[in-house]
Amino acid sequence: MKPRILAGVMALVVSAGLLFVGAPAANAGSKGRLNTTYALGAATVYSLLKGKTTQGLILGAGTAYAYKRYRDAKKGERRRYYSTRYYRSPRSSRYYRTARYR
Repeated sequence: MKPRILAGVMALVVSAGLLFVGAPAANAGSKGRLNTTYALGAATVYSLLKGKTTQGLILGAGTAYAYKRYRDAKKGERRRYYSTRYYRSPRSSRYYRTARYR
């Protein structure tokens, strides 16, 4: 009887901690999203080859959504890179201060 009570109390403490503190959000990068797209695409092809069309269509929709999320993540990474102060554009003053462009 005691192990059940102890397990119940431990489960209550863990769930209360997740509820009040909050679980850390998992942010996948574009590489992880691309791997997910590949896995879903392979599962889609496998399902369609086995003749499971409903399952294949659902997985195909998931693949399309995963690809969209990959493209959005890639675009966000690109925007964050170009908005940093460390990025130097090819049209920056360093390149145009040569005698050729004066």
